[in-house]
Amino acid sequence: MKWLKLLFLVLLFLLVLAYSGVSVYLARSIVKPIPMTLEQEEQWEKEHGMWNDFDQYDVEEYSVQGVDDYQLHAALVKAENPASNKYVIITHGFRSNRNGAVKYVPVYRALGYNCIIYDVRGHGKNTPVTVTLGQIESQDLMKLIDDTYQRYGSDIYLGLQGESMGSSISLNALNYNPNIRFIVADCGFTNLYDLIDAGYDANHVRFLMSGVNLVTKYIYGVDMKLTSAIDAVGHNHSIPVTFIHGADDVFITPDNSEKLSQANGSDDKVLIVKGAAHAESREVLGIEGYQKLVQQNPNVK
Repeated sequence: MKWLKLLFLVLLFLLVLAYSGVSVYLARSIVKPIPMTLEQEEQWEKEHGMWNDFDQYDVEEYSVQGVDDYQLHAALVKAENPASNKYVIITHGFRSNRNGAVKYVPVYRALGYNCIIYDVRGHGKNTPVTVTLGQIESQDLMKLIDDTYQRYGSDIYLGLQGESMGSSISLNALNYNPNIRFIVADCGFTNLYDLIDAGYDANHVRFLMSGVNLVTKYIYGVDMKLTSAIDAVGHNHSIPVTFIHGADDVFITPDNSEKLSQANGSDDKVLIVKGAAHAESREVLGIEGYQKLVQQNPNVK
């Protein structure tokens, strides 16, 4: 019988070791992602017909100090009208970079906006660091908002556009009462913990969630529950928000935008795009079609 007990202990040890190893791997993939390079993202945008005339635009690169003096690489894509005082900050998605925001530039330039695109911390040309997908990055965005007013004038008209993680970042900024006129949130999620939990559940591996959560929280110092756009929008009572979501999005399902709208305290709309999977609404609709959705926000002028 001793050998059975020993065998049981060995198997238990191997199971715990395997569970721990998988948990560490999955947690690292969330908070220590391997992002695409600027060149890879540019190539992807070109292959999908969304680079458009970007190479012909007047672009000015610069950097901004984020939280704890973390350097963020940014670029201003100037409006056709040099006298325009309208600006929009476009925040890209997970593992992407500022080139992933290029698809939205012609949408806003056609409306007379100067467009600011930037690399979220841990992405693009920025130094690799642990990411939170919204909690810390929204504070970086607040630094970028402050810099935009200092750099281009206190009287500018400023809004935000975000895609996926970028939506989470833009919406989480509502925790800090940003001086902005509108938010367009494309395929955003309610809460990072709930997003990962739902994804594991859909793939029948929900038993891994506890391990992944422990690793992200106690090894990497990231509490996924604190990246919570659904809590942030509850503080919003004045900034109109337009929620855009692909009907066929199985990664971040459309009910995320519905729930965000229900929790939001300001004027908002939920616009579902037929035939669009995750982050595909702009590609499916084209520039003019997507622009029509953006213009349904009363403060996008």
